[in-house]
Amino acid sequence: MTEEQINEEPKSELDECKQKCDEYLNNWKRERADFINYKNDEIKRIGMLAQYTKEETILKMLPILDSIYLAEKQMPEELGNHNWVVGFLQTKKQIDAFLQKEGIGKIEAIDKPFDPNTMEAIEEVEIPSTSLEASQPGIVIEEVQRGYMMDDKVLRPARVKISK
Repeated sequence: MTEEQINEEPKSELDECKQKCDEYLNNWKRERADFINYKNDEIKRIGMLAQYTKEETILKMLPILDSIYLAEKQMPEELGNHNWVVGFLQTKKQIDAFLQKEGIGKIEAIDKPFDPNTMEAIEEVEIPSTSLEASQPGIVIEEVQRGYMMDDKVLRPARVKISK
C-alpha cells in the first residue's frame, strides 16, 4: 500500500461518517418537526373536543331552562312574593348568569324582522290592521322557544311566530 492510499482511506471513512451524521441529523430534525406538528394538532383536537362537549352539555340543559321559563310564564301573579317562588326565580337567574359566563347568548327575536339564520318560523299569524305589526309582514310577534348562540354559532334557533 502506498502512502497516498493510506491517507485516502481515513478520508473516505471520515466523509462516509460525516454523510451518515448529516443524514441522521436531517432525519432527527424531520422527526422533531413531525412531533411538534403532531402536538399542535392534538392540542387543536382536544380544544375542539372540549368545545363540542360544552355545546352538547348546554344543549342538554336548555330543555330544563325552557321548563323554568314556562313555569315562570304560567305562574299566578299572587304567588310572586312567596319565598319558594323567589328562590325558584333566583335559580333561573343563576342559570342565565352561568350561560352568559360560558359565552352563551339569547337570540333576541321579539319585534325583530325574521332571520332564517337564527330563527325557525313555526307559524304565520294574521294581525288585525289596527296593530302596528300589521303594517310590516315578517316581524316576529311571539317567541315560542328561546334560541341560543355560542359565540357566532347558533346552538338552537329561536322558534317564533311571525306576522303575515
